[in-house]
Amino acid sequence: MSLINFLNSKLKPSVECEALCEDGYSANNLIADDAEQLSRGFMAYAVTKPPVEIVFEFPKAVEVKVIKLWNSNGALRSTAFELHGKFEGIWERVAYARDLAECVESVTFCYQSDYNSRSNAESDAAQAQSKKAFFFKTAHRLLANASSLKVIVCATKRSPPLLRKIEVWGLPSRSLEKADRELVKTIWSEIVNPHGFRTPTDRNQRSPSRSVPELNEYSTLKIPEEFLDEITWELMIFPTVLPSGKIVDQSTIDKHSEVEAKWGRLPSDPFTGLEFTSHRKAILNLALKARIEKFLMENSEHFKTVPRCLGSSFVRRSKNRHASQFANLCQRQTSSAGTYSSLSAAFYKSSSQASATATLSSPILPSKRPRLSDNATYRPETLSVTTTTQTTSSTALSFSTKSIPHSTAASSALSTASSTAITSGIEHAIQEALKNVTRYTHPAAETKPATCIRCKTEDFSYEIITCGHLVCRSCLGQLTKDEMCTCKTTFRTIDVERYHKL
Repeated sequence: MSLINFLNSKLKPSVECEALCEDGYSANNLIADDAEQLSRGFMAYAVTKPPVEIVFEFPKAVEVKVIKLWNSNGALRSTAFELHGKFEGIWERVAYARDLAECVESVTFCYQSDYNSRSNAESDAAQAQSKKAFFFKTAHRLLANASSLKVIVCATKRSPPLLRKIEVWGLPSRSLEKADRELVKTIWSEIVNPHGFRTPTDRNQRSPSRSVPELNEYSTLKIPEEFLDEITWELMIFPTVLPSGKIVDQSTIDKHSEVEAKWGRLPSDPFTGLEFTSHRKAILNLALKARIEKFLMENSEHFKTVPRCLGSSFVRRSKNRHASQFANLCQRQTSSAGTYSSLSAAFYKSSSQASATATLSSPILPSKRPRLSDNATYRPETLSVTTTTQTTSSTALSFSTKSIPHSTAASSALSTASSTAITSGIEHAIQEALKNVTRYTHPAAETKPATCIRCKTEDFSYEIITCGHLVCRSCLGQLTKDEMCTCKTTFRTIDVERYHKL
C-alpha cells in the first residue's frame, strides 16, 4: 500500500505558529494549494531567534511513517530540528537532527526497520544531499495514532528560522472507521492521478491489457523498432508519448508510477524524472496504435494468438469525484473543514438526492394507442370534472367499445388531463410575462403636461418631496415663506429638490 502525504492541501490539514513571519513567508505556505506559495515556505522575522515551534493538526488520526523536511532556502538554512508528538495531551520528543552540513538540503525521518527493509536505489549524490534520521524506539506509541505534530527549529546558520517545505507520509490510523480510511485513500488516488493515469491498484478501473502476442517458433518475422517499447523492448499495445519524446507502453508508465508511489513520489517521466502536470503529461499515440493493430492483423499467421480486439483508449472519464469536490462538500456541511466522516456523509447524501430527483422528474410515457376494431365506435361524451384537495381537475373521456379495456381508457384520460394542465400553465405564464413587456409599437397614452401647482405655468424647475407637486422658481419663494404648499401640506427647505425634465 502506497503512503499518503497528509500535509497535502486537499486533505485539509492546519498549521499554527506564534512567531512573527516575513511578509509572504507565513507558516500557511507549508500547506498551501498554490504552487508559488508552497515554494516559498516558512521564514520567521529577521530578528527572531530560535527555537520556533510549528504545530500541524490533522483532521483525523494518522499513522506516521516518514517525515521529510527541507531546511534551506537559497543561502539561508536551518541546522537543527526536533519533532514532537502528543500523547494524552503531553508533547514528547520522537526524533531530532542537529549540526546539518551545508551540502544537506533535506532531512528524512523514518523508522530504522523500514529504512533497512527498503532497497537502496538512490545515487550517492542524492544521499549526500539528504540526511537520514531515525525515530526513537518509543516513537511508535506517539506516531501510530497521531492527530498533531510539532516541528521545532532549534538552530540556524546566520539566518532567521526557516522551513522551506515539509511532508508527512503515512497511512490512516487503524483506529479510524473503515469508511473514513477508504475515503482518504480515494481522495489520495485522485491527487496522485489527476490526469487519469491508471495504476493496477485502482478499484473502479482496471489497467490496460498487456497480453503481448508471441511469435511462432518457426516465424522469421521482424517487428519494426518503432513498435517496440523503448524501456522493455516489447511490442506495445498502448503506445504513449512521454514529455521527453520517448514512446513506451502505458503498462510501463503504470509500473513506474507504482514504484514511485511507494517512495512517496508523484508520477513522473521515467527518462527525465520530471513530474507530470496539466501541460507536461503522457499522451496516447492513436496513430501508432492503429498501425500496430494493422501490422498484427496482416501478419496474424506469424503469431501464436492475436486478440480479436487489441483494446481501446484508456483515457476515460473517472467515475469518482475529484478531491476538490469532496472538500467543497465538507465546507458546506460542517464548519470544521477536513472531517472525513462529514465528507462521506455529504457525498452519499448528494448522490441519493440526485437519484431521487431523476426518478421524480422522469416523464410518464403514455400507453400505446390501441387498435380500434371494425365494430368499435368512438364518441366523446360529457366531460366529468372531479376536484379534491390534493389533485387538480382532470378530464375523462369515455369509450363505448368492447375491444378497449378499462385501464387503457383511464391512462388515455390521465395523459389528456396532464397535457391540458401543462398547456394552460404555459399560456398563463406567457400572459403574465407579456403584462410587464414594454410595447414600443403601440402609441403612448396622451397625458396632460405637468404645470406649476400655483401659477399653472409649464416652466417649472423644483419639486416638493412631501406632496410631490412641481413649482416654478418664483412661486417657490412665496411658498417657502409660509412653509406650506398650495395643497395645504407643510414642507421644509430640505424637502425641495431640483427637478430635471426628461
